[in-house]
Amino acid sequence: MPIDNKVAPRPSQEQRSEATRARLIDAAISCIAEKGYVGASSAEISERAGVSSGARVHHFKAKLDLVIAAVRFAYEDSAATSTKASLTKTAADDPLHAYVSDAYRFYSEPRYLMHHEVINAARTSQVLMDAVLPAADAYRSAVDTAWLATFERAGKSHAWSIAAMQLSVVFVRGLAQGSFLRGRAHDAERLRQWEQVMRSYTD
Repeated sequence: MPIDNKVAPRPSQEQRSEATRARLIDAAISCIAEKGYVGASSAEISERAGVSSGARVHHFKAKLDLVIAAVRFAYEDSAATSTKASLTKTAADDPLHAYVSDAYRFYSEPRYLMHHEVINAARTSQVLMDAVLPAADAYRSAVDTAWLATFERAGKSHAWSIAAMQLSVVFVRGLAQGSFLRGRAHDAERLRQWEQVMRSYTD
C-alpha cells in the first residue's frame, strides 16, 4: 500500500492573523462576562487567548478597540444564529414557541452578560456608545425582520407579530437576567406560562 507522505500546508500569514484576532475576541467576551468591563484587564484577555501583549497590541491598539470588535462580532454572530432559527421547521410549525426559545437562548448566554456590561460602561463613554449602539440596533433589526417574516408566513398579522415579539423580549430578558442570580430551575415553566398568556390574545 502506498504511503501518503503529503504534509498539510502551513496556514498562511493571513490565516494565522485571523486566528489570533478570533482568540482575542473570544477571550474578551468570556473575560468581560465573568469580571465585568472594568475588571477585564488587557493582560488577562491576552493570557486567556494565549497571545503576547505585543501581538494583542498589533491587532488592537487599545482595550477599547478590542471590546468594540468583540461586541460587534457577538451581535453579528447572534443575529446569524437567530435568523437561522427563524427558518427551521420548528419555527414554521410554532413560531411563538420558537421565538421565545430563541430569545431565551440569547439572553441566558454568558455572552449577553458581556453585552450588558459594555452597554452599562457606554453610558459614561460616548466613544463606546457610538460603537455599541449601532451594533445593538443592527442585531435587533435583523432578528425582528427574520422572525416577523416567520410569524407572517404562519398566518399571524403584522400587528400581532410585532406585539408578540416586543412583549416576549421584555419578559424573557427579565427572566433570564434574574436567573443569572437565582438559577434556572423554574425558567422552563415560566416560559411555558408566558406562551400561554400570549396565545390567549386573539389575532
